[in-house]
Amino acid sequence: MAARDTIFDVQPGEFDQKVVAASSEAVIVVDFWAPWCGPCRILGPVLERVVESLAGKACLAKVNVDENPEVASRLNVRAIPAVKVFRDGQVVAEFVGALPEADVRRILGQVVPSAADELVETGDALLESGNRDGARQRWQKALGEQLRDPAAALRLARLAFEDGNAEETRRLALLIEEDAGEHEEAEGLLARLDFAERCRAGGGLEACRKRVEETPDDLAARYDLACCLASAGDYREAMDELLRIVAADKHFQDELARKAMLRIFSIIGRRSPLADEYRDRLARLLY
Repeated sequence: MAARDTIFDVQPGEFDQKVVAASSEAVIVVDFWAPWCGPCRILGPVLERVVESLAGKACLAKVNVDENPEVASRLNVRAIPAVKVFRDGQVVAEFVGALPEADVRRILGQVVPSAADELVETGDALLESGNRDGARQRWQKALGEQLRDPAAALRLARLAFEDGNAEETRRLALLIEEDAGEHEEAEGLLARLDFAERCRAGGGLEACRKRVEETPDDLAARYDLACCLASAGDYREAMDELLRIVAADKHFQDELARKAMLRIFSIIGRRSPLADEYRDRLARLLY
């Protein structure tokens, strides 16, 4: 749509064309309002600022419910201000009330791709084609566009991990906050780093295995072996060793074995079949 059409009124009979059909070309944010509604006068300018900041990726359609009662009824608008966001002819987000601008930006940000989102997607395509450097550049730019963008940070952390750069992997993974969808995988990367570090400190896989064979009651040696196995990707065998520690001493070094199992779950997926199996086995030992 042209810039002059970014914000527009919807007259009676125009909704299907100017909103439903047009949402196949751009996200349409629909503001249901009325002149007598005080909160509507508060929300209206907020919506305008947010939509204008999206640089043409969304439009704002203003629907006066007094003039368009049939549209309001059809979409079950029972209180105003009400906002419904259309994409490809469907409502993909909605809220009621004069929300703060930060909340409005968050809601629309889940529907409208940001500059950082687009850079991440471009980087994904470049990586798939084998262009690691190009992908890295896009993801680094995404971090600059949106500080701590979790998707970009995770992808860069993966590359750093594959390159053996533990310090950079850790720095990037720690940028990802707990409420981000990427947090579990970031925790998994940090766990893999810590397991590898503990394994090296113990002398490596074969040295740790030999210590356990010679002194099977040495729980610290068995823990080092579990870390080596986890670092090598042998998660089932690693968790078997950790269960042996729990069976011998539930409280060994402040429940170190139990905590290590939880960290392995973050690597293999907390709701994966393997995690579910070992979670049940761990619970039987603990309770």
